[in-house]
Amino acid sequence: MNDSNKYKIWELAASKIHLEAGDRENQELDELLQQPENQKIFADVHQVHKEIPEVRPLYNSSSSRSWQIISRYFKNKKTKLYLNIAKYAAIIILAFGIGTFFHFNLKPQPEIPPVYTEIFVPPGQMSEITLNDGTHVWLNSETTLRYADNFGKDARNIELKGEAYFKVKRSEIPFKVGVKDNEVEVLGTSFGVIAYPDENFSRVTLVEGSVQINDNHGRTLKQLIPKQQINLPDDKSKKITTTMVDTGFYESWILGEIKFDDEQLNEVARRIERWYNVEIRFASTDMQAMRFTGTVLKEKPVDQSVAAICKLLALKADYKSNPDTKDVIIISKK
Repeated sequence: MNDSNKYKIWELAASKIHLEAGDRENQELDELLQQPENQKIFADVHQVHKEIPEVRPLYNSSSSRSWQIISRYFKNKKTKLYLNIAKYAAIIILAFGIGTFFHFNLKPQPEIPPVYTEIFVPPGQMSEITLNDGTHVWLNSETTLRYADNFGKDARNIELKGEAYFKVKRSEIPFKVGVKDNEVEVLGTSFGVIAYPDENFSRVTLVEGSVQINDNHGRTLKQLIPKQQINLPDDKSKKITTTMVDTGFYESWILGEIKFDDEQLNEVARRIERWYNVEIRFASTDMQAMRFTGTVLKEKPVDQSVAAICKLLALKADYKSNPDTKDVIIISKK
């Protein structure tokens, strides 16, 4: 096909589709459509026209400027445009250009991975922070808190490894704490969470308000009421248990105290290890099952705290200093 016929079919196709063709033009178009290549051109023009109604309206747009941009595009592609078809083809090409623009820009863009903020509290330390939404958080020793930088805008999701106490700012956006394979969901309340990776359970203690415990599929496991505590075993074959507790024992650490209420000595030792960044060993395993009730003060040196516990339980403690690692405390019977 020569160039004149090629551009003629474009001109006649545009005229017909926009209902501007007369009898003579329609007859000429019918003759040209006897050729398969002209049929393809007409089909292409018709398809572009069909897609025009699906194009979203442009506001504050300029058709002349759009045509200039599209013209430059076609010139860069070394496509010749002739003035005798511009008045018809411009309408189609302009619409096609706009449609292509929206087609590409309305496609779902690749999701940009969120940027996370991570806070880690070293052994023997504590931290107190306020999140963007006004929620107050206390972080105990060896605790990691992680949340996306868009926290508080569309969601309030955080991940916790370790121990934390939350005073959640009330909002219509749920506040969710991911702990191992479960999730704590609240709107505004005060509660404590223990979920250390090296322990085989997670524990949530509700001080005031209401919290909902979900599994990792979003299914509700339990709705807690104030002064209620839930223990979530890592082993899913074990039973989830809830008890009523004195919440003072589980929030006192934010004031620099650890309160124990008839706790096994191995659990007492574990908490002291984290709080003071020491290692506690027992000379015999039977001592680990001994029970202790009392208070340990953060401001007191570790040797004084351990000595007080040993005195109450008729035990003794030997200390080994390790400047390069952790100090070791060996507890034995007198």
